[in-house]
Amino acid sequence: MPQRSILVADDIENQTDSGKRRSQAIGSAASFLAQRLKTGIDLLYSEDLKAYPSGKPGSFRFPAWHSAHQQRLEALGSQFTVPVSCFLKSGSPAEQILKVLRSRSAPELVVVGTQGRKGVKRLLLGSVAEEVIRHSKRPVMVIGPTAQEMDRDISGQKQQKILVPTDLGKNSRAAERYALSLAKRMGASVTLFHCLWDSIYAIMVNTAYSGMAAFNIGEIIAESRDDAVDAMKRKAGFFQKHGVPCGYKVEDKALTSLCAVSQECESGYSLVVMGTHGRNAMLNAFFGSTARETILNAAVPVIVVHSGR
Repeated sequence: MPQRSILVADDIENQTDSGKRRSQAIGSAASFLAQRLKTGIDLLYSEDLKAYPSGKPGSFRFPAWHSAHQQRLEALGSQFTVPVSCFLKSGSPAEQILKVLRSRSAPELVVVGTQGRKGVKRLLLGSVAEEVIRHSKRPVMVIGPTAQEMDRDISGQKQQKILVPTDLGKNSRAAERYALSLAKRMGASVTLFHCLWDSIYAIMVNTAYSGMAAFNIGEIIAESRDDAVDAMKRKAGFFQKHGVPCGYKVEDKALTSLCAVSQECESGYSLVVMGTHGRNAMLNAFFGSTARETILNAAVPVIVVHSGR
């Protein structure tokens, strides 16, 4: 059975310096993964009809505009070292990507970039990456602004390393399963990472609100850490049983998951694979999430796997 393709969605219309950097980073990450997984690439660009030039009457014609995009798309496709199929569509980029992902021949995963808009501006203008993440049943690799700026060449690493942040619960299970499959196919090692502080903070808040004097808070924290270590050992053992070198790290410093995962990403990993449960857009726009902050700050591509996958 042939391998599924990798869907690469790029904004070829954006020829600014930042747009070119984003395209370069997207192409590098997609090429690396396609070579490792021995699969081809489906290159998709969706024309935004709202951007159709409307300056001087008669100065533009739709067929010529469309043809220019097709030529640019094919030129971009010719730069890859794996088989590429080009697809030029019209309409909402997110809708076109999701349409492909819902098809009977859905790709392995989709690779997109993000500008990392924040707050009200991001809510009003929308985010293709977040829309795809929230609704996709396939994994989504996102190249965030930090990864675009650094554009590290991870193909030259002697040992590919995948970081898998886990909350030890159901929200991370799909990501853990995908990381196991990906690591086996890539010949990569895995590091499981769990931040304990979120649980510790929740315990402290609950005891405070209940009026209970947490005289034994130290014992509770120690027990929580022991439980987390035991869970991580079992998970690491499962990876090792299936032929994937796997270690684990439990961070118990006073750092939230947002900070701890971002810091851990600096330790020479090739990729990050993590789960998300897809909260609604309004909540994420103002309060963020571990997945979103990791995408914005990680120097390497982040693969997000929806917990419902």
